[in-house]
This record gives sequence, C-alpha cells and structure tokens, in this order.
Amino acid sequence: MQFGKMARGGWMMVSLMIAAGYAVQARGDSDPVPSPSASQPGAALYAERCAQCHDHPVDRIPPRAFLSIVKTPEQVVTALSAGVMQPMAAGLNPDQIKSLAVFITGKEPGATHDPDPEANRCAKPASSIALGPDDWNGWGHDSGNARFQADAGIKPANIPRLKVKWVFAYPGNVADGQPVIVGGMLFIANRAGRVFALNAETGCTYWSFLAEGGVHAGISVGALPDGKSAAYVTTENGYLRALDALTGAPVWTTRVEDHPATRLTGSPTLFDGRLYVPLSSLEEVSLFNANYACCTFRGGIAAVDAVTGKIVWKTHTIAQEPKQIGVSASGTKLFGPAGVAIFSAPTIDPKRKLVYAGTGNSYTQDSIDTANAVIAFDLETGARRWVAQALPDDNVCPKALKSEECPHTGPDFDFAAPPVLRTLPNGKEILVAISKADEAFGFDPDQNGKLVWRQTLGKGSRTAGVWGMAADATRIYVGGADVRPQPGVTVGGLNGVDIATGKLDWRTPAPPAVCGWGDAQTPLSIANGAVGCSPAQPGAIAAIPGVVFSGSVDGHIRAFSSNDGTKLWDFDTGQHFKAVNADTAIGGSISNGAEAVAKGVLYVNSGSAGVHQPGNALIAFTVDGK
Repeated sequence: MQFGKMARGGWMMVSLMIAAGYAVQARGDSDPVPSPSASQPGAALYAERCAQCHDHPVDRIPPRAFLSIVKTPEQVVTALSAGVMQPMAAGLNPDQIKSLAVFITGKEPGATHDPDPEANRCAKPASSIALGPDDWNGWGHDSGNARFQADAGIKPANIPRLKVKWVFAYPGNVADGQPVIVGGMLFIANRAGRVFALNAETGCTYWSFLAEGGVHAGISVGALPDGKSAAYVTTENGYLRALDALTGAPVWTTRVEDHPATRLTGSPTLFDGRLYVPLSSLEEVSLFNANYACCTFRGGIAAVDAVTGKIVWKTHTIAQEPKQIGVSASGTKLFGPAGVAIFSAPTIDPKRKLVYAGTGNSYTQDSIDTANAVIAFDLETGARRWVAQALPDDNVCPKALKSEECPHTGPDFDFAAPPVLRTLPNGKEILVAISKADEAFGFDPDQNGKLVWRQTLGKGSRTAGVWGMAADATRIYVGGADVRPQPGVTVGGLNGVDIATGKLDWRTPAPPAVCGWGDAQTPLSIANGAVGCSPAQPGAIAAIPGVVFSGSVDGHIRAFSSNDGTKLWDFDTGQHFKAVNADTAIGGSISNGAEAVAKGVLYVNSGSAGVHQPGNALIAFTVDGK
C-alpha cells in the first residue's frame, strides 16, 4: 500500500478529494462523471459487492468516480471475471458482471472515443531491428537499473532548446509505463492493455497488439535464435507474453502467477537468455473486506526462458506456504504468512551471479524477515543468498481483526523502486536502494549486503515511494514523492546523493506547482489547491551526462544540472496537443517510468492516472523540435 505503487494503487489523495466533496473528471471532458442512481441496472450489485470499499476509498482502493475515468467496461468485466476482483464477483453470471461494469464506469461496452490503434500506420513495415548501446531497453536502460544514458545524443548546452517534435495519443485516458527504444523502434504500452511498436523518429505505428490485461511495466526486447527479435510484455493479471518485435505476432505466452489477486507492476529484466519477472498483487485491497479469508499471496521472482517461455525457476519471498492460522471473531478464516510483494524490476549482478529485488510489507501479522528488504537471489537457481532488511514488523492489520489483535502494524515503508547497482570510481561496486521511509541505503554486494551508508532524505510516509532512481558514476538522483503538504513533509524536490558515502551533495526544492489544466477544468484541489496540482516528483528519474530529467505531478518535465541541481529547462505537458495518430492528445501528471532518452530524443509519458490527472500523451522532444 504505497504511493511508490501508484499505478499499483495509490489512491489516498483522490480519496481525500472525494471525501472533501470535489469532483474528479478527466481533463478535456465537458461532462462530469455520472452520479450513481439506485434505479440503474447494476446499482444493487454495486451496493452489495463494491460500495463498502469504492464509496469509502482509502490508499489502494480508488473511488468509483476515478474508475470511470481510467477504466472501460470491458476492463472492469475482465477484472471481475478473470482478474484481481474475482472474489468480489463470486457467484455472478456474465450478464450481472456486465451490468456492474456499466454502472461502475458509466459507459456502455464499445462506446469509446479513443484513438484508433490502427491510425497513422507507417508506409512500410519494420524491416530489421538491431540492439545497440544508445538504445533504452527495458526499465533501467541497463540490467543494473541505473537509468543513465551515456550516449544520449543531446548535449547539456542544448537542453534549453528542447521542443516538441511529435506527440502520440494512447488509447485510454492513461499514459504511464516506460518508453523503450531499440533499433529505431519505440515500444510502449499502457493500462488499456494496448501494446504499440512505433517508428522512434516519426511516431507512425508499425503494429499494435491487445494484451490479456493492463500493462504497467516497461517492455524488454531481445534477440531470438532464428534471427528474429521478441518484445516481452507483462500484464497485470499475471501473464508474460513474447511478441515478434517487427510484426507484433504472438510467439509464446506464459502465466507466471495465477493467484486471483495478482497484479504485476514491475518490468521484466532480460539478461543472458532469461527474463526475471517480479511478482506482486493487490490482495491487500481485500483486507478491507472483513469477510475475506486473508491472505495467501506470496511475492517472488520467476525466471523464464526467453526463447521458449518455460519457467526455469520461481522463488517466493516467503518460503513457507500459507496455512490457516486462526479464525476471526466474525468467523472468517485467517491465513498466513503472506505478502512481501516485489513491485519493481529486478537488478542483475553478473559478477556475483545474483539478482536483487526490493520487497514490500507483510499482509498479515506475521513478522517476516524478508519484508521491507533487499533480497539477493541466485541467478541460476533462484536460491536466496542474502537479505538486508530495513524495517521489521511492518505488517498489516486485516479488517477481520480488532486493533488490539494487531500488535505489529507498521507504517508500510516498502522498497518500491528497483535497487541500483553501480561501479564506483575506485572499481568497487555498490548497491543502492530507497524505501518509502524516504531513506536511501548503500549496501556492499561483496559482503552479503552489509550496510555501507544510510541517508535520510525526508520524513517518509506510506504514500511517499518513488518509482525509480537514476545514477551516474558519482551520484544517485532521487525525487521527492510526497504529494500532499503536511507537517514535517516537504513536497517534491530533487536530491543528488554521493553514491560512495551517502552524503547529500545538493537538494533542489520543487518549484511551486503550476498546472496547465487549471482548476476550472479540473476541480481536483483540496484546501489551497495542492493535491491535483502537486509539485511532487514520484516518477523514475532519467539521467544523461551532466543532466537529470524529472517529471512532476503538476505535469511539468524539467531538466536539472547533475553537478549542482540547477534547473536548465522546464516544459508544462498539461495541455492539449495535436497528435500524429489523433486530433488531440491530452497531457497530465507525470509519474511511473515517464521518460527515456535515446538517439537525441527525450520521450515523456504525460498523464499517469495514479497521481490524479490522467492523460494520454507520449511526447517526443528534440533540439529545436527537429
């Protein structure tokens, strides 16, 4: 339950808006979200099955009004019949599920004004693809997840001249995920489940593919033995799919996790012929239902053969299988241990033949030594090699239990961003991770994760996780993720931390939030208008030599000097754009893996729905827009 999991469900601020009586609607929509009516088909089912959570939203439970923005009825049907919401739809027939989906979204199936996924087809099909060092492949650009592009094709002196070259409009009112650029092709996907391969220079569409579920993660591209290449995509409902990178034709599909509450959010990391897939869930949402038999999901990593799709090994973060551990006062069966999900891309250590991952909290009152930790798994076998835990006893109290039955309920200070492995100037390596406590940690991989340094960057909160850091040879760059002003919390800002010592070299406060959409169009503000238009910077950072790129919830993408944090460039994406594939693309909040840099182009996703202002714009910036 975290803001670092915003696409993974960070809805607290939106919940506060609803509670405060503020409307929530997509920018550019002229009509407000329809109000529920008891006479509508599906209303009784909603009241029986859904209202107890979605009419009282907290943390990872979005309000109904927000679902109507970011979900189609088809997506809700999938979630209820074959996805994370199956327990809530138990016993319903297909017609009942459909009526419930229509009520929740306020839309009829097929009624969409989304851009045509077949629009703006490239004149010629893609003919070849070659992986190069100046690409941006996968989440972190490299398997160490440093998000640093050494050969950017953009000089620091030219940063102020960056201008929009072209804009692509995603189907669905959400733009998040991670742009991936390989061999002149741009691979993108979003929570509508539509995967695209575009021409990276012009934005025309080579092909599109509708996946089994929404896609939150970046795509990885790799070579196949027959001379072809595959684009690997994970869907939130547990599937890993390989598509022909040139044509989009299916190659193979594997379900890496089949728990009903599965919600995969982290990108697969491709290394040496295997994909390492992080396993996460939304089972915590079910904790708000006192009748739910909590909890049975266990996080982990699945290693999958990139050629065949066969699971080579699968290791859970909790070794013990869940078993019944009691019964609540209301008669609900209770299970455990559970939880310790992995929400972000694994990090590869070829030298030590390890794969690293940051973990989340326990879903039960079981205190687990792998929760809120960095774990090292054996690259070949999946065996656990070492664990560095930052916060023990960070557990959840299920609603079925009374507060006095939960002596170890923690603050939910997960490790939500991928660990970063970098080589120091002296040749030694260091592994850096950051938790939602707003603390960064340096671990020694040569000494089984021994703590080298620990740096507090802020107060931290359950909603303060960042999606990712960036690192060059001397510093780690971390954004400030707290969205809402509160005592002792500084919203937004960018930190430059010495990677060897953990010393804070510089901090650049966030500029005052200025939202291009305006409160008149999007009344998302609370009190002084600080939530829908927040200067928070939870999105993953991207860095090139001398420059750090960071987006913010208020829709601005900015460039800063990596030497001292000086702002070099600022562009407000919160506006309407003429798109290459539609009349209009709409920008919004920036979060998740928003940006990537390759071959002289900065690509930015604008409109991440998890942070209040959804949109559907992918923007390509070049020097002078040329």
